[in-house]
Amino acid sequence: MILDAARSVVATQGARATLDDVAAAAGMTRGAVIYHYSSKNALWIALARDVLGQVHRAVEDSIESGQAPGRLARAFIRVSLEGDEIDAVGKRLFLLSALAVTPGVPEILAEDGAHWKAKMAEDGLSVGARTVILNAIDGAGLMTGWGLKPDHAELVALRTELEGLATPGTH
Repeated sequence: MILDAARSVVATQGARATLDDVAAAAGMTRGAVIYHYSSKNALWIALARDVLGQVHRAVEDSIESGQAPGRLARAFIRVSLEGDEIDAVGKRLFLLSALAVTPGVPEILAEDGAHWKAKMAEDGLSVGARTVILNAIDGAGLMTGWGLKPDHAELVALRTELEGLATPGTH
């Protein structure tokens, strides 16, 4: 409940939001929030980890069975580009950007980026394919966050191209 409230507050106010703001959004007292998170810094770090963890779980849940190369990349693409998921990517990137002013969060973000690079490397894709996939999704997410969401046809085309890169032997 606290993390959901923190997510909402940071999305609207940025990292300058206070524990009082989070407490009000959660319908709790400031003391109740502090009981769970000793400081605003601790809460923002927990929020960053939670946001990233949600992506990891969604991708893991979407991985195809078998051992075909590109399974992880295709799951990452599905989780990011199915339906209106690019909206969630944009919101996530802007939220994490707001939190990046918090000591400790840039290191968490760097660790997460290194995780995805390593996992994509283990996925059997070329460095070019995995670089394009990760950067294209982040780019489309940022554009969406800025109010420049690719239209449906562009998102379908992007997904098709990226899935081709994630399926060795098809591109």
